[in-house]
Amino acid sequence: MSRKLVYSIVTVVVLMGVLGVSFNVNKVEAQLGTIYIMADGSIDPPTANITSTDNVTYTFTDNINASIVVQRSNIIIDGDGWTLDGLDFTIWEGLNLTDVSNVTIIDINIERFASYSIYLKSASQCVISDNTVTGSEGGIGLFYSTGIEVSDNEITGCWEAVEIIHSSGNVVSGNNITDNVNLAVTLFNSTGNTVTGNRMTANNFAGVSFRSSSNFNTISGNNITNNRRGITLISSSNSNTISGNNITYNEYHGISIVDYSHNNTISRNILVNNTNGIDIVGVLFTTISRNHITENNQYGITLDNASNNTISENNVTNNSLGIYYDGLCNNNTAYHNNFIDNTKQVEVSPGDVDAWDDGVEGNYWSNYTGVDLNHDGVGDSWHEIGANNIDHFPLMGPFHSFNTTLGKHINVISNSTIESFQHFESNSTIIIHVSNMTANQTHGFCRTSIPYEVMSEPFNVTIDGANPTYWNYTLYDNGTHRWIYFEYEHTTREIVIIPEFPSFLIPPLFMVATLLAVIAHRKKHPKMIARKKKRGVGLNPSRSL
Repeated sequence: MSRKLVYSIVTVVVLMGVLGVSFNVNKVEAQLGTIYIMADGSIDPPTANITSTDNVTYTFTDNINASIVVQRSNIIIDGDGWTLDGLDFTIWEGLNLTDVSNVTIIDINIERFASYSIYLKSASQCVISDNTVTGSEGGIGLFYSTGIEVSDNEITGCWEAVEIIHSSGNVVSGNNITDNVNLAVTLFNSTGNTVTGNRMTANNFAGVSFRSSSNFNTISGNNITNNRRGITLISSSNSNTISGNNITYNEYHGISIVDYSHNNTISRNILVNNTNGIDIVGVLFTTISRNHITENNQYGITLDNASNNTISENNVTNNSLGIYYDGLCNNNTAYHNNFIDNTKQVEVSPGDVDAWDDGVEGNYWSNYTGVDLNHDGVGDSWHEIGANNIDHFPLMGPFHSFNTTLGKHINVISNSTIESFQHFESNSTIIIHVSNMTANQTHGFCRTSIPYEVMSEPFNVTIDGANPTYWNYTLYDNGTHRWIYFEYEHTTREIVIIPEFPSFLIPPLFMVATLLAVIAHRKKHPKMIARKKKRGVGLNPSRSL
């Protein structure tokens, strides 16, 4: 074969290789391209699998392997169930919404992007709803954005599912956030956001984490289960509310507030089978109230180097240790809590000086052995916890608090099981149904605190229509509430509390009394009335009563 022929063949092969490489590169570039929804409403490139007939609603027509940059406000992007695919992390972002407002993203399957599936920066009043986000480095990220609603999405297999950074006034609600590598929802340096009604399961680090996020952020009504941690507030996250969450079976703590995060409120949460129920470490002025902390938490409530906190109206039951004060804890106040059947009720470090009552009532301790000979529902002897830590007013029955239609609470301390509580504003009546706690219990009592705004004195109490076996209706008064006490022989009972003269009877009684007075006056002075009628005096019917 001649040298010239060999050279020609080699040249053809090289050219074919170059052309082949060029073809492959062009093909990859087509897959990794960017689609723009332009500010004027046009789509670039126009061949993208998105269509719009009105420049308002943009609908997927097929799967898309590209990034979508949204530059137009006041639009809807409807995936119609199609997939936006990052091709195994070879594309950076799924949807990018920067400096836009009132954009709705719905019904898209978004997966495998190297950064965020949905990224919002300086965006406002947008809705991200009913999407499925799977396996991206980041799920949904909000930066410097406000008024964003992230709702009813399925987010799984991401590094972090929802991130809110330097953003305010956003709502994350109704999402199913499962099996993410790090966090379900995280806030950093953000204010006034709400995380509510989400299901957060099997996330490796935590369900919710706030970092340097203060002032009116709310975590409420979420189901947070089987995560490494439930809820964590760190790095000076102050003045936030954690309420009404169901927090169960998390590996470490249910709720943890640490690192100078002060003045937070933890209320009405259910914490079951977490290693620790509630931990507060190095914080001040936190309120822990009306939580149910039960069933095999290793520690129910832990305070570590924490001071000036208030712990009230919690049910702490069947844990290894009910409440634990570790390190230097001073000026904390715990009252109206029920510590029931914990393996160890309380442990306090030496040197701590804290209050275990409010000066009138303390806590219910199921292991308290004192008696109540003066019949007021409070033990006659103190419950000693440790040096400088004494409950001076231990309760003889569990504490209960019931809301009324007037927004005021009626507190009941009773050794009975309270089956139901009703308050009727229309006739100022309270009805309580009770039963005996144990089969052999024969004696029951109620110590009840009633706000004057709910019911005025004097009070009348009946037990199944009869008087109590013992009563004291002037037990204590603090100017806004009246405390009453009564006892009864035990079985299933109906307790009715009413004012001695119920307010709904006062107007008709006044009218009847006035009418009777007029009739008596007429009978007593008939001649005077006749003379007045003769002179035309007293003939105005409106003045006759």
